[in-house]
Amino acid sequence: MSWISPLAALLGVLLGAGATALADRRRWRREAVVRLLELRTELYAEYLVAMEETGRDLLRVLRTTSADERETLAEAAFSGFSLGGTRQRIHVLAPLDVVRAADEVFRGLRRARDYVTTADPRDTAGILALKGEVGVLRDCFQEAVRRDIRGLLVGGASWSA
Repeated sequence: MSWISPLAALLGVLLGAGATALADRRRWRREAVVRLLELRTELYAEYLVAMEETGRDLLRVLRTTSADERETLAEAAFSGFSLGGTRQRIHVLAPLDVVRAADEVFRGLRRARDYVTTADPRDTAGILALKGEVGVLRDCFQEAVRRDIRGLLVGGASWSA
């Protein structure tokens, strides 16, 4: 009785099972990266919208509210668009450079909130300086987001968070 035929068949089965397992793992990995990309993209867009809405509302409070109501309304504007909650989700899901950039934006908008509570609405230079500062922080956040998304598209998941 020859052992070569059964051994060759067993080897074929093992190679086939190994190739299938490897293909399944690669497909799972690719799908996981796609899910992560979709999740992060949605989260980043949500943060950018909350950022813009918060800034717009703070400016509206400064321009349209009397000084005695401004502190309460500035706080409501700052917390009204879930900027903090979205930032916490970024802490969980994003790489460290995106987290840091999101934190800087948050701090910048918090400074804007504090400025709105005491500022003169006619202080155009101060308002423009603050808008410029927040704009630079937003641009840094967007660049970190672009790098993260590019990294996911090119090389797979970035797990440095």
